[in-house]
Amino acid sequence: MKSKYNIYKLKENDTLINVAKRLEKTPQEVAHFHNVFANQESLIGVTFPKDLQELYIPRSINEKELEHLPKVKFNGGTKLGIKSFKNVLLYQVKNQVFSQKKIYKYNYQIEVKYIKKVKENYWFEVNKLNKVKDNKLDGNLYNVIEKTEEVFYPLQLLISEEGNLIEIYKHEEIVERWPKLKTSILEEFEGIVIENYLLYYEKNIFDKEKLQTLLFKDVFLNTYFSQVYIDYSSQYNVKRPLYFPLISRIKDVEYEVEQKIDPYVSKEKQIHIEINGHVNDKRVKLDFESNLDMPFFSRFENSNEKVEGKFKAKFNLNSNKFFIEKAELTSELELDSIQKNEISIELISNSLVTKTPKESLNTIVNKT
Repeated sequence: MKSKYNIYKLKENDTLINVAKRLEKTPQEVAHFHNVFANQESLIGVTFPKDLQELYIPRSINEKELEHLPKVKFNGGTKLGIKSFKNVLLYQVKNQVFSQKKIYKYNYQIEVKYIKKVKENYWFEVNKLNKVKDNKLDGNLYNVIEKTEEVFYPLQLLISEEGNLIEIYKHEEIVERWPKLKTSILEEFEGIVIENYLLYYEKNIFDKEKLQTLLFKDVFLNTYFSQVYIDYSSQYNVKRPLYFPLISRIKDVEYEVEQKIDPYVSKEKQIHIEINGHVNDKRVKLDFESNLDMPFFSRFENSNEKVEGKFKAKFNLNSNKFFIEKAELTSELELDSIQKNEISIELISNSLVTKTPKESLNTIVNKT
């Protein structure tokens, strides 16, 4: 049930007269509305009671207006847009995967650079650094899998106006890096299993569509490049379907979510966005447990158990350039053993590029 009022926390120099002026109300109107909900000790007469700390105000008035918080500078109306920036953004990433009653932990750093606008889209560069693996995943084959990932980075990506992944950009650079990396892997690891794996992997690297399918299952990429740059409507929220790669082997899980933006910049000079929702996938429990991309068992009466699960995410954006300063995301699917993915992304360094991408993408200076 919605409250019938908003609460404004009074400041040291607030008086009935100056607060009423900011509300564009008369002192009598302010006092009358407050007194409807106040207890005996908090009733307003000609002035505020000595110990009054909270003022009840109409819901049509946002208490943040009284605190003089600046509004988000939308791109006309309520559309939030991607902005260019010259910063090199370094993030600490922590990822926990809950699968088959086990927990896998991954810690690494990601470097993100905005390169330029390409027609209606945006070119970003992503680099993965300092990866710390979970000891549960130790072993030669896992080490090879981890080593092969190096061929992707620095990864060039095209991003839509809404912030979604579109395609791998400069795919030929990945192909060019592969022979040298493959040779170094074969020098370090031996065995027919390793050789067969590299042959399989090579086919994915050379085929751009297959490689995109593989890479676009990455949890960081799907969190960082998610659909946050949209039109939020006059109510500052939208309801929409959202797809997330909770289980890497199959098609993304569909959620129905509500996405909200706070139209006021926080005291920390950030824009706050929240996404909350639940599973809304046509596949049933047995479909997921059988690793199916499409619904199949829903047609059978004995095998059509619906699947539940929640999705929630929070984004804190820089209020000037709109890039992400912090993000937290949890997606889950309630099977016999819960499938869940938690990721946190936090900006730890913000530097400025001193040269254009063609001159040097690696020459940076610390931002003052």
